[in-house]
Amino acid sequence: MPKKKIKLLDTVALVDDLPERKLKRGEVGTVVEILAPDVFEVEFCDDDGST
Repeated sequence: MPKKKIKLLDTVALVDDLPERKLKRGEVGTVVEILAPDVFEVEFCDDDGST
């Protein structure tokens, strides 16, 4: 399957746990900034809507 280009405001899911950030594999976030090729700032929210 070809790799899709990630764009601003795309919805993405984690493929690995990030315990230092209290994030688990499968959590979904939104791309809010493209910093460099293949480097993105992604915002995650909890069930209460807090980032």
